[in-house]
Amino acid sequence: MLSKRLAVAAFVLVLSSGLYADNPFVGKWKIDKSKSRIAGSIDSVTPAGPNTWTFAFGNFSWTVKADGTPQPTPFGTTAMKIVRPTEWQFTNTTNDKPSGTETWVLSADGQSMTRSFTSPQANGQPSSGVAKVKRIAGTSGFAGKWQSTDVQMTFTEVDISANGDNGISLLLPEDGTKYSLKFDGKEYPEEGPRIPPGLTVSATMTGPRSVTATTRLNGKVLETEEWQVSSDGKTYTYTEHDVGAAQPVVIILHRTD
Repeated sequence: MLSKRLAVAAFVLVLSSGLYADNPFVGKWKIDKSKSRIAGSIDSVTPAGPNTWTFAFGNFSWTVKADGTPQPTPFGTTAMKIVRPTEWQFTNTTNDKPSGTETWVLSADGQSMTRSFTSPQANGQPSSGVAKVKRIAGTSGFAGKWQSTDVQMTFTEVDISANGDNGISLLLPEDGTKYSLKFDGKEYPEEGPRIPPGLTVSATMTGPRSVTATTRLNGKVLETEEWQVSSDGKTYTYTEHDVGAAQPVVIILHRTD
């Protein structure tokens, strides 16, 4: 569920391109967390019947009954459990495999929420993070509209290699996410343990060190992106515009090789 989206500030780094001299994106990059901003995404929760809720994010929505059974979402399945009036838990699967758990806890005044999530890394070890969100609509309980104010990333490194003369192959080593594409505007599949079927990335170079890209899920736009490498080739700026978000995600990376 939302962890899928966080892992979308995870596959948020479905980034860029090429070879250092000819294609400045190729290399190993490390995220500078102190200069990056992952906040501004907006989602909503709406009652949809007895013990049933509709969740919405960007172009996507799904309805889940809180009975602890796996139910379909755009990203796989989730099993929802209401632990108490101020705590919800979700157990998620992607590609029929466990992809993480989430715990949502409301603040005492109901105006903010902490969403803790855990997920397996590519090496099988667990990783964890926390997203903090604030209420921007609604009055009480989980129902309402929520905007992220801070999200912890579950990975720190992005490895990019050349894919021919006009493309790249990208790997998130800790996460296992990967894809190969050409800068021809066509959609190419993304793969990984938490990547749902139908996720694609398309990209076109807009300058010698810049790219525009679009990530789609089963044809629907999930986000648009700008990738930019500095003139000295040492800094990579990734800017992501989520559908309906209040502000873009900005991730700064520095070359390590």
